[in-house]
Amino acid sequence: MVEYLVIGAGPAGLQMGRFLHRAGRDYLIVEAGPEPASFFRTFPRHRVLSTDDNSLFEGVPFTRYSKRSFPGADDLVRYLEDFARPLNVRYNTQVSDVGQYHARHVIVATGKKPYLPGVPGVEHAETYATASTDPTEYAGKRVLIIGRGHSAFETADNISSTTRVTHIVGRTVQRIVKEGSEFVATIDGTGDLRYDEVIVCTGFRRDTTLDAPDVHVLTGDSIKAIRHAARALHRTLEAEHHGVPWPHRRLRNRPDALAATIATRASEIPDGLADVVVTQGQHALLYDEMPTAERNGFVVTSTQVRHYRRNELIAVERRLHRKPLERFFSQQLAVPCIA
Repeated sequence: MVEYLVIGAGPAGLQMGRFLHRAGRDYLIVEAGPEPASFFRTFPRHRVLSTDDNSLFEGVPFTRYSKRSFPGADDLVRYLEDFARPLNVRYNTQVSDVGQYHARHVIVATGKKPYLPGVPGVEHAETYATASTDPTEYAGKRVLIIGRGHSAFETADNISSTTRVTHIVGRTVQRIVKEGSEFVATIDGTGDLRYDEVIVCTGFRRDTTLDAPDVHVLTGDSIKAIRHAARALHRTLEAEHHGVPWPHRRLRNRPDALAATIATRASEIPDGLADVVVTQGQHALLYDEMPTAERNGFVVTSTQVRHYRRNELIAVERRLHRKPLERFFSQQLAVPCIA
């Protein structure tokens, strides 16, 4: 019996494990592989990350491992290995059914797996996961890359110096036919084109194998999104099950004070989360990065401020600059702007 079961020892599972560890909770992280960070031991295939923002909360800065603008994936693996060391992780443990463990709370942090689109004939093509990373293997060839994301452009950048032709297309591919050693790709608006190689680089989708109504799913499109989502979920669990209040700070309940804080905060709020401002007399309470938009007070996202009173939407402001926000709060608080 364990209070918290975390499935997956990638960035999401390790970040949640660190929060649970610091809070003194009874937890276990289980990982199917023999080591943490199994995804990043394979991807990205060309071993260069697309961002330098790879630090997790409550760990040492990632810049101790690499100061490059686009660090190596192996640097991230080393970082996550060190991050995992003090945590309670059980490796080589495959979970096929969350019911096989007795846990009060289950957190699924199993990450993503390569996505293959339903294009007829796509099974004849190479995939991002299997295609060679040696550019000399494509020397003089006509190569079609299907995809418009990081993996597609990463692959194109790697091989374009040796290929005869490199084409990158998105969802316009309608069909792929293998004719001998060639591929015939039907592309909407272009027609049939012939290639020597086709590589499908259509990104990744979240692994939903263990999803169930009674589990918490932790995921994100970047390590930045993951660390913020994990913190929000941990705060939610602490409030609901351990009586730990959601962290908040007090602001002066005046249009200028609210506008100055929100104008700064709006650019910092990750997608999917919201700051909530609740006015109380002379002060206002700011609850930052909540996982759901509370329907009372001012709900602030990276794109707008919504004012609710008892679940009723009163007003919306989309200009998240100081002066428009001050006018907005002045109207909503029914007090004059302070010059």
